[in-house]
Parts: sequence; structure tokens; C-alpha cells
Amino acid sequence: MSHAHVAPPPGLRRVTGKETRRASGIAFFAWTIAVYDFDDDWKRAKRAQLPLGRFGLPEEIAPTAVLLASDPGGNLFVGQVLGPNSGDVMP
Repeated sequence: MSHAHVAPPPGLRRVTGKETRRASGIAFFAWTIAVYDFDDDWKRAKRAQLPLGRFGLPEEIAPTAVLLASDPGGNLFVGQVLGPNSGDVMP
């Protein structure tokens, strides 16, 4: 089974300096190669839990990363987490 990994905000704080603008986009489970090998029953159950009823696509998630990395678009995002995640929540 493949797993996707992201650095949560506390991890980002340790890696970046105090003067660094910190914001992150967390996608949870997107419909990518990392999810293809998951058990079909698990995928079906996970979709049922999502308010949108489906996994996000990479092309739907990428604009969040572009926004956070852009200048001036991302300049006002400090200490924020944007979650393009079909309404999924972190337990």
C-alpha cells in the first residue's frame, strides 16, 4: 500500500525560520497513484465519508499550492492551512 505524506504545520515551523511566511495546503487523499492501490472497500467507505463524495483531483488541488507560492497572491497567508480535501477532516 502506498501512502502520501505531508508536513503538518508544527513540522513546518521546525523546518522554517521565524521570519519565513508559513502556510500550507493539505490535500489528504487525492485521486493519485498513491490511492490507486488502496483496497476498493476502503476507497468506497472513504468516499462515503466525504461531504463531496469523491476524492479531489490533482488539477483541483494544484491551484492551492500555486496560490500559496505566488507573489502577491500568497503574501497574506501566514500560519494558515488551506485544505482542498473534499471536506475531509483530520482525526
